[in-house]
Amino acid sequence: MNDWLDCLVVLCVVALISYYIYRGVNDSLVDSSVGSVYSFRYSQPLTGEDERFFAKVISKRDMSNSIKILNSISDYRLHDSKFQRTNTLVTCLLPNGDIRNFYAERADNCRKLLYGKLLYSTGLVYML
Repeated sequence: MNDWLDCLVVLCVVALISYYIYRGVNDSLVDSSVGSVYSFRYSQPLTGEDERFFAKVISKRDMSNSIKILNSISDYRLHDSKFQRTNTLVTCLLPNGDIRNFYAERADNCRKLLYGKLLYSTGLVYML
């Protein structure tokens, strides 16, 4: 009987560890570091839809000093009163090879994947 209990405990621990490896741990793109891999939902104000991304951070910029200048010289979404730039711009590499910029404050349900770097380095990321 004791063997069954030990086996059940080990199985539960393995299942919990596997769950966190796949799902990741709660984090934020605002606090992200270059080279880390994240899974997050991004709110696109143009379409009003949310989309989930799996991406590797390749650069991060603090835009707090240049947002006013950018808003005054840019024609992008000039007449859209709902569009608002935020302070942190994160550039990410997507699994398909595309590079995209995301305003970090618009990302929610963000998870840092524990073995994300390994997935990118081995090429397994393209299977997701």
